[in-house]
Amino acid sequence: MMKTKFIYRSVVLTFVLCVMMAACGFKPMYRQTGHNDLIAKTSKIYIAPVKIFDGARGVQLRNILLNKLTPYGKPDNPRYILDIALSEPKEASYTIKDDGTASSYLVKMSASFALKEMGNYETLLKNTVSSDISYNILKNQYSTEMLKSEAIKLAMEDIANQIYFLITTYLAEN
Repeated sequence: MMKTKFIYRSVVLTFVLCVMMAACGFKPMYRQTGHNDLIAKTSKIYIAPVKIFDGARGVQLRNILLNKLTPYGKPDNPRYILDIALSEPKEASYTIKDDGTASSYLVKMSASFALKEMGNYETLLKNTVSSDISYNILKNQYSTEMLKSEAIKLAMEDIANQIYFLITTYLAEN
């Protein structure tokens, strides 16, 4: 008896959610149709070299975005250009021990980007995204530096994901 009520409620809840999603205008973002081929739209983006304080991190961010936005390689006739400026990582004490020393740090990074039309350089989408990743301070200095490096890498991946989702959402809607 109890199992039957649970199954009945689950079916009703699923039905209500499906009706609500259909009523709100939900449409799959990655569905490939004649009108909404997201991969075809993103593959027309030329990603300019990232403006940054340190070239290696800019190359890493650009490579992440190249893999996400243009998985089939550099576009032959790009329609859009993506300009990105990545900030220098900033560190702040995150947790403090009883003796007043920090036990972890927070790495803060941000990036400003602009998606422009290639011909007239009209800005279509402009935004700033940021990421905060924490890491622990260990007794071994080398291990702490490796954790810091990994935190910066994770922050860049987070920034790339945010840029990717903002751009794909814009292109899917327009």
